[in-house]
Amino acid sequence: MSTTTTLPAWQLSDRDLTTRLLTTQRQQNVAYAAQLETIRELESRGAVPEGYSSTAAYLATILHVTPREARSRLAQANGTLPLTWKALTAGEITAQHAAVIAEFLADAPRWLTPEDYTVAEDTLVTLAVQANPGTVRRVATRLKIYWDNDPSEMPGADSSADDSPSPDSDHGLDPDSVPGSGPDSSSGPDSGSGPDSSARPWREFRWHWTRTGRFRFTGNVDHETGTLIEQLLVPLAAPDPASAPGTPDPRTPAERHGDAIAAIVDLAARAPDLPSKAGERAVATVTVSLETLQSTAKAVFTDDESVLPASHLRRILCDAKVYPAVLGTEGQVLDLGRSARTATNAQRRALAIRDRGCTFPGCDRSPKWTTPHHVVHWANGGATDLDNLASCCERHHRLLHHSGWHIVIRDGAVYWIPPSILDPEQKPLRNTAHNPPPAPLRTAVPAVSSTPPRPRRAS
Repeated sequence: MSTTTTLPAWQLSDRDLTTRLLTTQRQQNVAYAAQLETIRELESRGAVPEGYSSTAAYLATILHVTPREARSRLAQANGTLPLTWKALTAGEITAQHAAVIAEFLADAPRWLTPEDYTVAEDTLVTLAVQANPGTVRRVATRLKIYWDNDPSEMPGADSSADDSPSPDSDHGLDPDSVPGSGPDSSSGPDSGSGPDSSARPWREFRWHWTRTGRFRFTGNVDHETGTLIEQLLVPLAAPDPASAPGTPDPRTPAERHGDAIAAIVDLAARAPDLPSKAGERAVATVTVSLETLQSTAKAVFTDDESVLPASHLRRILCDAKVYPAVLGTEGQVLDLGRSARTATNAQRRALAIRDRGCTFPGCDRSPKWTTPHHVVHWANGGATDLDNLASCCERHHRLLHHSGWHIVIRDGAVYWIPPSILDPEQKPLRNTAHNPPPAPLRTAVPAVSSTPPRPRRAS
């Protein structure tokens, strides 16, 4: 027996802690599949003791779960989802993944062929292996919308199918994001309702740099602007779905909103109509030797005498408006900015078509939230060509530069290589969250008797 499963957690190394997390999660997934198999056998035998109104009521009582959860597990146990069952039994997906897939496919249109049904299940299971249940639910909703707009083209389509969207509790709202619930929800002097409020609403923004290099700011804006900001913050600041049972997003509401602000600013900084200064967009000049840029130096200095970690500089150089003044050993200027260092608008459009958004496995951020990343870094001679660029959102771009992940491009497709601590074999992973919905087959219309198998709803 491995020492990672026998030693107490405090005796494990950092690497072994991660190994145990992955191992125990897989064990939980396999155990859940075994429980569903037991529930199926219990139901088929009719082995529920007297005194219980149904199998679901019996499960709720003895497992100490809610009636809704008991009904959900019973429906999953009785369903016919071979691909989902295979992945769950292998420990590759979680109970939450299985519930989302079962709930979605239970409401699939009746006009789908058995092949369509299998393709849809395969699409969701493939994504579930690399993404969290919230992303799987969003992709399933996108697939449902695609189906709901297609029956008019299908002969014999069932127009009585349920068109109501499946409930999506993964909205991520919390009391801190409810309108007017913030720590300073009071209005300004005119509250946006004075005689000149429509022409010139009252807004304030104050900022300063702290001694530790932090950018601190305060302010308030009118109601219309505040509403717009809230609409941007709420979806971006939603908690990340738990990667495993009992492991919620560790960020506080304030930290989530801070990350949301960073994503919004990152998007605005890349807008084509960004205001210019002295004929060009806002820039920063960083003076650094070529050796420092290519090495793992800890810090460099910007033109305003602030300190910037070299690893952060290498990330920023992917796409930010920074001119690197690269100096030789004698202090001579070797290169004051490379015109081809950043991707052109045409290349960005091509990346949007090729990558469809962030390429990190399981991320469903669209192209507008991404920046081009040089696979072979610019400082190391990497060209700004499509076969050396990959789309990354702000969060995963940072992860790429400051963790063990790295990227390879094969046959025009982007693959992420996980660090060995997550996968000792470091198998390349390709994001499937942006894949288009599978088109329904139109070769034949299934008769009533050939309706694809689907999970039965528990009574």
